[in-house]
Amino acid sequence: MRALGLPVLALLLAVAPARAQQSGDGAKQKDSQAARFRLAQRYLDADKPERAIALLEDLHAEHPSTSAFYKKLKSAYEKQKRYGDAIALVERRMERRGRSPALLSEKARLQYHGDAGEKTAFATWDEALAAAPQQAQTYRTVHGSLTDARLFRQAIDAVKKGREALGKPALMRLQMAHLYSLTSQYERAIEEYLTFVKNNPDRLTFVKRRLGRFMKQEEALQESIAATSRAVREEPMQRPYRELMGWLYLQADEHQKAFDAYRAIDRLAGADGRLLHSFAKQAADAGAYRAALDAYRLVRERHPESPVAPGALRGIGRMNERRAEQSDDTEKRQQWHEKALDAYRTFLDKYPEHEAYPSVLRAVGRLQQDVLFDLAAAEKTLQQVAERYPKTRAAHRARYDLGRLHVMRGNLTEARLAFSRLAERLGDSGDLAQKARYQQALLHFYQGEFDAASTLISTIAENTDADVSNDGIDLGVLLSENAASRDTTGQALQLFARARLKHRQRQKAETLALVDELLTSHPRSPLADDARFFKARALASRSGRTADEAAEAYAQVALTHPKSPLADRGLYRAARLQETALDDPQAALESYQRLLKDYPGSLHAADARNRIRALQKETTSETDEAPGPAS
Repeated sequence: MRALGLPVLALLLAVAPARAQQSGDGAKQKDSQAARFRLAQRYLDADKPERAIALLEDLHAEHPSTSAFYKKLKSAYEKQKRYGDAIALVERRMERRGRSPALLSEKARLQYHGDAGEKTAFATWDEALAAAPQQAQTYRTVHGSLTDARLFRQAIDAVKKGREALGKPALMRLQMAHLYSLTSQYERAIEEYLTFVKNNPDRLTFVKRRLGRFMKQEEALQESIAATSRAVREEPMQRPYRELMGWLYLQADEHQKAFDAYRAIDRLAGADGRLLHSFAKQAADAGAYRAALDAYRLVRERHPESPVAPGALRGIGRMNERRAEQSDDTEKRQQWHEKALDAYRTFLDKYPEHEAYPSVLRAVGRLQQDVLFDLAAAEKTLQQVAERYPKTRAAHRARYDLGRLHVMRGNLTEARLAFSRLAERLGDSGDLAQKARYQQALLHFYQGEFDAASTLISTIAENTDADVSNDGIDLGVLLSENAASRDTTGQALQLFARARLKHRQRQKAETLALVDELLTSHPRSPLADDARFFKARALASRSGRTADEAAEAYAQVALTHPKSPLADRGLYRAARLQETALDDPQAALESYQRLLKDYPGSLHAADARNRIRALQKETTSETDEAPGPAS
């Protein structure tokens, strides 16, 4: 390379410092701008808007093309409701950049909020639409501006104009669906969503989330169901329609209709039963055990070799158990429990290597213990779970059941040892550990060791993460309420504790005798309402025709102790027995009505209202169908 000449070199050496100085000046200028911008933001944060606006106005005047200065100044004007200044700012920007849809929409929004009036604002929005009518972005921009101003119906009109001008009926479909929902046009909203999921079936979950915000409104739910039903009839092979239909029925708590929808989906999809299995779990979580049972059965019938078939068989057992727990009919309870056992035993025979085997085996042992009362068989089954699968959750639960079994046999020392070992094995946390400690407290209670029982109950109550049963809470309240009034021997509480133990051991005659002795010898005891309520429970659980006695005993709690916290519960249980076991709807109706009248704030009030409506509907239906007098 040839060396530079001396004149050229001298010139470069002279120019370089000048350029360096200019570059330094530019950097300093930028630093100054950034510092003033940060200062303006601090003034805004400190609620000193006028100082901030003065700085921002200077910055914008110096550099009108800088978007950050423009946006921050416009925002500051708006917050101070200086809409005229904000509009003027937008107009100056339009002078430099042209009357674009974005700037015209911004001007229109400011006019709408300011003093220009709606007519002027809408004229500007129309101008924005006309500025670039063949560009989809124009309609998106105007839609966004109108939506920001909460002018939802006008936003709908703007998108409609775009669809027509561009010949694109699918333009902004999700935005339109949302706007229709916001304006309570639910039928049109669901129509937009249906068309969307037809073309985008993988977005169904997203659509459900969007719809879920409005489904608590009865009108929205019913209109959505009606529109989706029409779509299913018109295009029965569209799986997304049917899936949405099933989901909507679930939202409406119409679980049998939801089951019908999912059954059709399963047939249409040629699936392996996973959708049905998923529906069954949803229905079970919602307490719709009949629909869940039907779904599990269908999985077994259509997809016996599916990976979800074992879960369905186990689900059949669980749902039969749940239905038994809900029933007040002794015969039906027995039938459902037998069906549950059959399902569990079939599972054990068919899937001996399945991961759920220990849990199902434990379920059999629990039913042998609590339903069949075959304690020898139950002990054998539960011991098998505990010994063969020692580290499983099922084994821990089996050990808990074995502790309860010792109580039922009267082996309280062995029971105490079993619960103590389980609690120690599980540590301080967990629902089952707390239940074991509660059982320890009950053992103290049965043996008249009330202070020890109170101490244990209080430690359980302190653990807010534990799922302490309502009975545990009730025991704590019972002990605390009777501590002050307890006589020196605690005879009333001892009688009540012995009655509770006898009831647990299924010695029903002895249970009732002890409760009657308590009520006779201690008629003014604070335990009287608890004793009467417990007597009703004992009568309700007896085999034989004692439902009428139990219903009368439950009602007696409210009559004798109208201010007791058990009064409303007694009335509700009396009504349930009258309605179900005694088949006396008129007596049940009167009991429900009395519950609402005397205890309007009861936790059972909502259920009572529902039962009243159902009973009145049945009565009206029977009256309508009854033949008229012969002529």
